Amino acid sequence: MAFYTGLHPYSRLGAMEALEGAMILERKLEVTSNNLANVDTTGFKASGITFHEYLLKEQDGTSRTAKGEQGWADFSAGSLQKSDNPYDMAIDGPGFFVVQGPKGPIYTRAGNFTLNSKYQLVTKEGYPVLGNGVPITLEDTTGDGVWLSEDGNFFVDDTISSKIDVVTFDDPQKLKRLGGNFFQATEAAGRPSPADSPVKQGYIEMSNVNAMMEMVHLIDLNRGYEAQQKSLQAIDQLDDKAANSLGRVG
Repeated sequence: MAFYTGLHPYSRLGAMEALEGAMILERKLEVTSNNLANVDTTGFKASGITFHEYLLKEQDGTSRTAKGEQGWADFSAGSLQKSDNPYDMAIDGPGFFVVQGPKGPIYTRAGNFTLNSKYQLVTKEGYPVLGNGVPITLEDTTGDGVWLSEDGNFFVDDTISSKIDVVTFDDPQKLKRLGGNFFQATEAAGRPSPADSPVKQGYIEMSNVNAMMEMVHLIDLNRGYEAQQKSLQAIDQLDDKAANSLGRVG
């Protein structure tokens, strides 16, 4: 949760309220713009943001209200698109793939995988995909191909090679978004546990961003921002009038 620190009561409360309103709209605009930028990102989950009022007295001893923000992710499923690439995977239900990030395990819904030079299954960023907690190696030595059963077992040369890790969390909303389509576990999210969702080979999950809805939000936000700017301009004009008129000898 983030708070707008530094916004304290003073004589121009109208300007302060307009400024806070503009800041809120600006944050919403950032979120909407990021969603639109990722409308074609495999496995991307749309972001949202809500605001609420709280008493500054609880934060710094003053009695004025201010705004707090709370970000959230939309974990609803994106559409599954058939690719026929044997290294593309899609989770048909709740859960996340587990990959080895630079600083430990991270989690994603993006299953557009490939093989590296060591025959390890990796993300497009080169992060190894984990099975039973270790990188998955899929070396087809006989040409019989690689296939994946719905319960997550990889078969190479007609022999079980490994099982891809798919996990869930008690509260996915408490996961930390790392950017793009990756998330990091937090204590508040709970410990990862195995998911029962089947994995489909030869499919990828598309972004769940509704581009049309985001465009409507973008238009509304721009109009709202313009209204807040006009409010600030009107208050400045009143201040100028007061400074030039009050105290003038008639």
